[in-house]
Amino acid sequence: MTEYDAEQLTAGFRSMTMLTALVGRGGRPAAVAPTIPLRAAEKQYGWLPVTVDGRKRRIAVVTNLRLMITGEAEIPLWAITAIRPGGEPWSVALTVRGRGEPLELSGPWVPWMSVVLCAELYGTAWPPAFAPVVAVPAPRRTWEGFCVSPGK
Repeated sequence: MTEYDAEQLTAGFRSMTMLTALVGRGGRPAAVAPTIPLRAAEKQYGWLPVTVDGRKRRIAVVTNLRLMITGEAEIPLWAITAIRPGGEPWSVALTVRGRGEPLELSGPWVPWMSVVLCAELYGTAWPPAFAPVVAVPAPRRTWEGFCVSPGK
């Protein structure tokens, strides 16, 4: 069972939902104050905790030009060739040029990050030829105060 802090999961879900609606109306993600040195014309959209390939917890920084994962990789957005739902709840699988296996990222803010990546790469909230058939499930609270991933 994958457990996340209730506030983080709720905030990530709410932010993803609001950004999806904004991008659906033709809007763009908002830039934030940078936490890293930026290149010319680069905008940082955020930084978030992620679990990489189900093993290591890292910090990811997403900009309009690249996705950086501390201690792992710096991926230019143009090198991402596919964005798909990951094998675990609250995860995404990124197919990256030059990498044999898809990069799987998971965590409470990964759905928001996925919408940011799709907005930058495709101008939509979802990858081409993919839109959720049903509504995205909201976080479920347990009596202990943690949110439990849907389906677990």
